[in-house]
Amino acid sequence: MTNTLRARLEEVDVDCETKAKTEVDSLCAAARSEDGKFRPPSPQAAEQIWLNLISLKEQEFIQEIAKEAEPASPGQTELQGKEATTTVEEMVDYLFDESRYLDRMKEFYRELGREARLRGDSFEMEPKRLELLDSTYRVGVSDALRKARRNILAKFEMRKEAENSEDMSMMAQWQRYSTLSPWRLITTIVLLSLTSSLIAFIISSEAVQAWLERFGWSAGTGL
Repeated sequence: MTNTLRARLEEVDVDCETKAKTEVDSLCAAARSEDGKFRPPSPQAAEQIWLNLISLKEQEFIQEIAKEAEPASPGQTELQGKEATTTVEEMVDYLFDESRYLDRMKEFYRELGREARLRGDSFEMEPKRLELLDSTYRVGVSDALRKARRNILAKFEMRKEAENSEDMSMMAQWQRYSTLSPWRLITTIVLLSLTSSLIAFIISSEAVQAWLERFGWSAGTGL
């Protein structure tokens, strides 16, 4: 189970990253040169792509965990156990680690510079402005990553608690029935048997059959 979940979460990460890269590449390709000056796209547009990327990963991760929580068979759940918990926590920590995201704004501008040189244009971002943009971006992304990790793990814990609660309820019922007195069970069976015999005797009596025939009902065992 844990290997399957790990593989699916890694696949989600790759798919989401591919979509985000396509959007960033489109931003870079849209940059144009006017009067010998390179016009870069809005850094806020690039930042929004990465914020959306984190949000999308969060939603997809929660959906995959929900799928894994579906029981394979009655009484069996997939998210219980220390191994499953470790897998989810490790994958969340790794795939939402800040080191994978914080340098993307600077890399974005490095890529823009390379694009400008290929076109024979000049493009330079003022160091102070770049530092301000990068600082703002890091704060926003760090906050988004922290919320995503918290939300995913919270959903995971909620599902585990729901599974444990259901298992405890089933266990309580089993303990209740397993501790019943054998004589009580035997008495219940005997009473049910006697009741069935009494009903059959009453229905088969001549008086009851005659009464039923008056109303056009069959006097057989099935009425």
